[in-house]
Amino acid sequence: MNSQNASVKNGVLVVGSILVIAASSFWIYRKHFAAPRINVALHQAVGRVMAEETAGLLNNEGKIVVIAVESPELRVQLEAFEKTLGQFKKVTIKKTYMVDTENKPKYGPGSGLSGPRLVRIVNKNPNADAIVSFIGAADISEAEIGQLQARPRLIAESRSAENLKTLFDKQLLHVAVVSRFQFPAPVEGNPGTLRQWFDKRFQIVRPESAATLPSSAAE
Repeated sequence: MNSQNASVKNGVLVVGSILVIAASSFWIYRKHFAAPRINVALHQAVGRVMAEETAGLLNNEGKIVVIAVESPELRVQLEAFEKTLGQFKKVTIKKTYMVDTENKPKYGPGSGLSGPRLVRIVNKNPNADAIVSFIGAADISEAEIGQLQARPRLIAESRSAENLKTLFDKQLLHVAVVSRFQFPAPVEGNPGTLRQWFDKRFQIVRPESAATLPSSAAE
């Protein structure tokens, strides 16, 4: 009996040790290696609004090309975008380009798209009705504009309002979902819905409201 009790006690100690080690390992992983937590509701809201604005711009019918990068935030945004777009049966995603960031910090939600890359994507998809960029609106030069073989509508998520007015004036940009630059925000306190999250942190700019955009330093 004593031998049996000792075996049970040793077994309990072994299991306890394993649990302690597992808990310590999980804590270390969470602290040093796990991906940072993101505001899921906020990024779902952005994806949903991007889809609604795309469908509205196309009168609920057309082929689109999506540009994005791999990131936790954009995974949430793209999932919400595709789910919402499913409500508009005649709007279809022709192709999605996941840009290689090359570990450069300029890439992320609302930033990173270059003029040359936009030109290449447009020219590879001349029949697309719209380009939807989750990585900003490209600061495109006059020479690059001249290389465009088509002029699809451009919907862009933008981290900054800088240079957007110029793109609207040139009729290159049609809708911008941009980090809020007008304050106070229309939502006070903690948002309770996805739309409130969006309105607190972002705003929509269209050609008719482009005059409200802050001018760039070069203008």
